[in-house]
Amino acid sequence: MTRTLHLIKHGRPRIDPQVPAHDWPLADDALTGLSTLLAALHPRPDLVACSVEPKAHATAQGLAAALGAPLRPMQGLHEQLRYTAPWRPDPAAFEADIRRFFDHPEQVVSGEESARDALTRFHNAVTAVMTAHPQPCVAVVAHGTVISLLAAHLTGRDPWTVWQALPLLGSVTVAWPDAQGTSGPGGA
Repeated sequence: MTRTLHLIKHGRPRIDPQVPAHDWPLADDALTGLSTLLAALHPRPDLVACSVEPKAHATAQGLAAALGAPLRPMQGLHEQLRYTAPWRPDPAAFEADIRRFFDHPEQVVSGEESARDALTRFHNAVTAVMTAHPQPCVAVVAHGTVISLLAAHLTGRDPWTVWQALPLLGSVTVAWPDAQGTSGPGGA
């Protein structure tokens, strides 16, 4: 049986260059587009799982409340580890870092985690969510790079292209076969 997985990028964070991005909360108006997201989610999720990072958790709380669905924060759904990555106020410089991250998946090019390691960790965490929660449709609220890596892995698309097309409060919907948990990003 194939199930539906909605991978949802968190809402707009309140950026503070003095604080690691992993700790940023949502901006005050970050969920104003929630109704647009809800309208795009077909089928509607029966459960919302999320990263424990504040911006993803708060987004998931709003989504779960709007859906009347249970919320399950889960470890391992966090963004690519980049505590030591430099702050990039210039969007072009930030995008160049992300592009290098996708183009060199085996290397740690920014922060502390390679794209391959981030994909493996995120894939394992999503597999754990889907295994623990057998609902037909599950939403996972997480972060742009890891969502792009997993969506690309599952669909054969280019992760950079997925990342560029994924806005804040945007989603990528993929089919999740029950056998999904038996193979990871490396095969088997």
